[in-house]
Amino acid sequence: MEKQYHPIEVEEKWVKIWSERKVSNPASADSFSQVIPPPNVTGTLHMGHSFQYAIMDFYTRYHHMNGKNSYWQVGSDHAGIATQMVVENNLSKKNISRNDLGREKFLEEVWSWKDYSEKNITSQIKRLGCTVDWNKYRFTLDDGCNEAVIKAFTELYRKDKIYRGYRLVNWDPSLKTAVSDLEVVRQEKEGLLWHIKYSLEDSNDFLVVATTRPETMFGDMAVAVNPNDERYKNLIGKKIVLPFVGRKIPILGDEYVDMEFGTGCLKITPGHDFNDYEIGKKYSLHEVGGEVKISKESDKFQPINIFNDDAWSNDNVPEPFNNLDRFKVRKLVLEKLKELDLLIKEEKHQISVPRGERSNIVIEPKLSYQWYVKTSEMAKKANNAVNNGEIKFHPENWIKTYFNWMNNIEDWCISRQIWWGHRIPAWYDDENNVYVGYDENEVRNYYELGDIKLSQDEDVLDTWFSSSLWPFSSLGWPEETEDFKKHFPTSLLVTGFDIIFFWVARMMMMSLEFTGQIPFKDVYVTGLIRDENGQKMSKSKGNIIDPLDLVYGISQDDLVKKRTSNLMQEGISQKIEKKTRNQFPKGIESYGTDALRMSFFSMATHTKDISFELGRLKGYRNFCNKIWNAARFIDGHPKEKDSFKSENDNDKWIYDEFVKTKDQINKNIKDYRLDFAVNEAYEFFWSKFCDVYIEECKKSGETSNLRPLLKEILHLLHPFAPFITEEISELLFKEKIIEV
Repeated sequence: MEKQYHPIEVEEKWVKIWSERKVSNPASADSFSQVIPPPNVTGTLHMGHSFQYAIMDFYTRYHHMNGKNSYWQVGSDHAGIATQMVVENNLSKKNISRNDLGREKFLEEVWSWKDYSEKNITSQIKRLGCTVDWNKYRFTLDDGCNEAVIKAFTELYRKDKIYRGYRLVNWDPSLKTAVSDLEVVRQEKEGLLWHIKYSLEDSNDFLVVATTRPETMFGDMAVAVNPNDERYKNLIGKKIVLPFVGRKIPILGDEYVDMEFGTGCLKITPGHDFNDYEIGKKYSLHEVGGEVKISKESDKFQPINIFNDDAWSNDNVPEPFNNLDRFKVRKLVLEKLKELDLLIKEEKHQISVPRGERSNIVIEPKLSYQWYVKTSEMAKKANNAVNNGEIKFHPENWIKTYFNWMNNIEDWCISRQIWWGHRIPAWYDDENNVYVGYDENEVRNYYELGDIKLSQDEDVLDTWFSSSLWPFSSLGWPEETEDFKKHFPTSLLVTGFDIIFFWVARMMMMSLEFTGQIPFKDVYVTGLIRDENGQKMSKSKGNIIDPLDLVYGISQDDLVKKRTSNLMQEGISQKIEKKTRNQFPKGIESYGTDALRMSFFSMATHTKDISFELGRLKGYRNFCNKIWNAARFIDGHPKEKDSFKSENDNDKWIYDEFVKTKDQINKNIKDYRLDFAVNEAYEFFWSKFCDVYIEECKKSGETSNLRPLLKEILHLLHPFAPFITEEISELLFKEKIIEV
């Protein structure tokens, strides 16, 4: 053995071996299986990916070493909006838009980016030592997954579980697409509350309405007051005249209204506010000849939309307010209200501003035609699987979070107005009748359409639709493949708490719907890795760390370059550079993968937020050196025994401690407490085996048990630190710990 341990050389040797083979015990009837949370092809892996993949590789190796047929399905996600944004941003630097290229050529650009990103991602996964079968790599837009998506959509539609509806959605004016509630980030900030006069019909009197969004008043269809409010109860049923528009709108009495907020008078704008939408639907508000009516017929409800896709005012807004950006509309409205003495006052008010997670643009609630999945019945089946213990969450407290969402679940908006993704398998005739099927020919045959002209829906499916099928589509469904039969349902899902709603719940619903089985038995929910200040790691914050930079090391200049390239937001590169140079005056040292893995395991607590500290890496790099040096010392003594046999009290003591440590580690592993497990391994090897037992052997000269005990220890440590343990096993014992 060499005097010094060189982790990079050793790791690259074993990466090559492991990336060309697979971990499997095909003869074993006992299976352990899992699917990778597919990384988005938006660039490279981040710390969260590496953290979870280290955990998944740990369990793959552990179960393989315990005789199970271990299977880990690998693949990546097309990530519709996120990937399209990256490509559009890259094109914009060349002054090219996707519309300049057209759909077909733009998609060629995205596929090219996908290939580039996928190459980076797969090399990273390999470099982390992940024991996957690369021959079975899947992509959410590959032919097999696409077939699964089309089948799922078509079947749901024909079972009346998918529909197209005109409803209020979160609209991103920058991306010009609907986004889900879960893709909206709320920003708390100090705003203003404006008090505006609304004149009563045929009267000189008026109501004062308080609003944070005066620009939406052109879409007002009512004013609501609390029926218990003595100030206004006599006005319920009367009408007011909307400023600038002249529309007559009713005064409603509804207990939803908070009498203490603002003036107690709430303007109802169903086309641009989710709460207002529900009130408008409750009273079936609709406009007839410049007057808003109330109806008991639900189909009468017709909200007024006042913004285009880019959040500019449309023709439902009178001059001079039309054809303007919404914030310019606000400015002009306030000016005109002041001129007409209709603006009584403005006051400071804390507001919650919804922003697109990807674009950082203020989200606009907007009416549009979208596709929806009916989720209530599917949610009940998924909830039953959790209630009866078929699916277990670790730690258990995440069950409450799961149910909080699932018990209040709404229909799932699955359509997106972008080009990159699974195009919706729906076709329209000239009268806008919709036909859903596997392809145009199947549609024509199924609906007996003949030769009428058909055009396919331009929209694509929400990324999470294809991802919800991943546990079974990645194994070959809808075909009854050998992998599907052997490995589904999967044993374990490792995921972050932030996508319990996005992904976990939807996988459960879709799996039960299409296979009649749960998708996984155990869900190991991890926290999110934050920087040393507790901040979320993101490109815009300039605090991301490429996990491979921790493995290989990186200079300060290269780290700055990496953090400031391809930024979505302008004007932040200098701030990021300054922060990076202060934080890493000498760049980042090389620590190796084993040290990174063990650092990850030490952070695998059951907490929501995990602070990442470089100090952990230094400690575990030293630990790897300790393993190497101990092995070198033992290698200097002749082989005397094949197995451990107690010769004295010191032998008995160390082996008892080893057995206790092994039992405790196994318990920790089953309890999904890798933080406890790695600490047990560390303490035993460093403090008991090295500092006590080896030192006593040196004094006594009784070294015959060192080699056989080290062999057992290497097997115990292997899932934690696979590279160094495999290397030592080969050097000292001429055998592999894990056959791949």
